[in-house]
Order: sequence, then structure tokens, then C-alpha cells
Amino acid sequence: MIMANNSNKNKCNVPHLRFPEFTEEWKKIRLDSFTERVMRKNKNNLSKLPLTISAQYGLVDQITFFNKVVASTDMSNYYLLKKGEFAYNKSYSSDYPWGAIKRLDNYEQGALSSLYICFAPKDNVETDFILQYFESPKWHKGVSEIAVEGARNHGLLNISVQDFFHTHHYMPKDKKEQAKIAKLLMFLDERIATQNKIIEDLKKLKSAIIEKLYSDIKGREYSYRQIFEIVNERNKQLEYLNILSASQEKGMVNREDLNLDIQFERSNINTYKIVKEGDYVIHLRSFQGGFAFSDKHGVCSPAYTILRPNDLLEFRYLSYYFTSQRFIKSLIVVTYGIRDGRSINVEEWLDMKTIIPSKERQHHIVETIRNIENKIENEEKYASCLSNQKQYLLHHLFI
Repeated sequence: MIMANNSNKNKCNVPHLRFPEFTEEWKKIRLDSFTERVMRKNKNNLSKLPLTISAQYGLVDQITFFNKVVASTDMSNYYLLKKGEFAYNKSYSSDYPWGAIKRLDNYEQGALSSLYICFAPKDNVETDFILQYFESPKWHKGVSEIAVEGARNHGLLNISVQDFFHTHHYMPKDKKEQAKIAKLLMFLDERIATQNKIIEDLKKLKSAIIEKLYSDIKGREYSYRQIFEIVNERNKQLEYLNILSASQEKGMVNREDLNLDIQFERSNINTYKIVKEGDYVIHLRSFQGGFAFSDKHGVCSPAYTILRPNDLLEFRYLSYYFTSQRFIKSLIVVTYGIRDGRSINVEEWLDMKTIIPSKERQHHIVETIRNIENKIENEEKYASCLSNQKQYLLHHLFI
């Protein structure tokens, strides 16, 4: 693959990045030139599979996706979508500012609300090519011609079906070039999926190791009150300006890393509680194992409870135990309320007992788990590189 030579003004309709054997200019055509609208109705509820569009996972079975039983509905007025056909969701988000287009790949057919725009590719285009094209930022150019900020209403883009199919797009005249571009990007998709599976399996392994290591602990029994001190040190001198937030997976993290707007909190940051390296923070979802470990200094919401361990504990030792199912189940006896309103009674929890092994054994457990965490972090970095590579290609392989 080489960079396209765009110095020739008579040959401007070519992508920035291109396979060297293709030199012909791309053509500008309307969406209805290479797709046709699908409006077949799901008569007599021929398909009983209700579909929904997920920006991340594509066209999926909404019963499985939402993990709940969907009430029996007459879907005879829904569209009957078949494998290989596409659907456009006009709902916008930061990742899909002009809505998401997805292809039905995992089922032979399904029923989709007629609120969506459905279409099928014609024979003059490689379906995998347009699948990738609709993931690229380039297709926004065509849609943005007919959609403006003021047209947005209740999270939907105000785009008519006719205008949608009249949008203009560039694509290679040669289907071989379409196929080659699609093959490259599909291969990268497969590698990204494999990498994500590696990470998922490593996380499952980590959880299994945690459950095993903390299931057969030998040592001395202590109450949590003998291990922790509740501290309420306030940030009165504005010693810290970085606000920490509790994360189920990462412990205490800088709120800025979560891309949340924290400007409104600056005026009362002096009332926030100081969190020091090695502290544990009980946050609002404590009944789900919300005991977040902090490996950094900062401040957090006054609503959180800060626990500072004494020298009975090795650094980070209980952080893994607090994420285990064994520990979460133990919280039932000190948990009150219903659903997401539940919280634990901290004073009662402090009187609960736990076994603490020797410092040497604690260190061994921490190092064992840290090793697999480092492996996960390295695999996540590689996954990020693959994702960045995909985004780069999506940006430069299309016009």
C-alpha cells in the first residue's frame, strides 16, 4: 500500500491511502445508486425475533441484548430484515453524530421497527465495502449535507427517507478495489475481536485466581475495625486539586480521565475528603463490592467513606479480596434498602471478621495477581493500537 499521488489536479477524487495497482478516480454517486430501500412487512409475524440496533454490537436480538423478556408484541407492521441487509438508526451520539448504520450478520432474518430506514446493497457494490464505509467518518460528509444541528430533536436526526437516499458518496469504480479495501479492514476487525477475546479471557482468569487465592487463607482473625481507621480529613487548605472518582474495575481514578465535566465542583472542593495512596474508599454502590482501592493521592466526594489501613496489611492486599464474589456475598448481612438504593451499614461491617495471613503471604498473593494485571494492561495497550490503526485506515482509505 502506498500514498496516493494527489499532485495531479485532474485526478483529485482518490483516497489519501491506496493499494498501488489501482489508479482510476473514484466516482461520486448517490446512495440509491448502490442500495435499494427495504420495506417488506413482517406479515403474520413471520419472524418472531425482535431486533434492535446497537452502535457497538450492530443488529442484535433485543431480548438477549437487554437481558430481559420483551412483552409479546404484534410485529406484523415491522420490517422483515434479512441477512446481509442494512438498517439506519437516526439516533445520534458522540461516537455516531450522524447515526449508526449496521448490517444484519448474526441471524437469517428478524423484525425491526419501521421507524428505522432499511436497505439492501445492489450488485454494483461489494457489501463488505459499504459495511466498512458506513463505519468511517467519510460517510458523514454525505449525511451532513442534509442534517444540521438545529434539525436534531429528542436525540434523533430530522432526515427524510428521500433525502437520506439522495446523499452523495465516493467509491471505487472497480469492485476489485472495493473488495481489497474491505478484506483488509475485515481482517483487522477479526484481529481486534480476537484481541478483545484474549483480554476477556484474561480477566476471567484473574477473577478465578482471586477467588482461589482468597478461599483458603490461613492466619489470624481480625475485625475490620482492628485493621482500618475511618478518616475524614478535609481539603481545607486546597492541598489537592485532582478529584478522584470510584471505579468498579480500576479503583480510584482521576475524574478527568472519565471525561466528566467537573467545573461545577471546583467551588466547594475544599469540603472534599482527602484520599491518600493506600486508602480504601467505600462508595455509593458498596453493596456490589464498592470498596475502591486508591494508588494515588487526591480528593473525593464527601459522600464517600475513607478507610486507612494500619501496618497489618500489605499495600493493595485487600483490594482484590474486596472485588471477589466471596466478599460481596458476605455483605448481605450488613446491606439495607432495595435495588440501587441499597447501601451497607459501615459500623456493622467494621465489626465483621476476616482472616489476615502473614505479610509474606500477602505479598505473594499481591504479586501473583499483579503479574496477570500487567499482562492484561499490555494486551489492552495492544488492543488500543489495533483500534487506532483501524480508525486511521477508515479515515484515509475513503473519500
